[in-house]
Amino acid sequence: GARAVLEYQLFYRARYAEAAFASCRDVQLPATGGHAIATMCGRYGARLCTAQRWLDFQGDKNNGLAPLQIDFRLLPNGSEPG
Repeated sequence: GARAVLEYQLFYRARYAEAAFASCRDVQLPATGGHAIATMCGRYGARLCTAQRWLDFQGDKNNGLAPLQIDFRLLPNGSEPG
């Protein structure tokens, strides 16, 4: 039968995830003046968003955008995936 990937784990270094999040955190939408991250962090909005919460929302198949479930795992800096 046919096979398909329905979910996968993605490992990021915490340093990388934090830097990516920081680069997006203060981006404002010209139309509203609000922060873009507010719509990219689900129920947490811009104020309570963190790198992990941002990635969790991006990988949630129920967000209407992710094609499948992505489980983002942040690794401590200097560690190796187990």
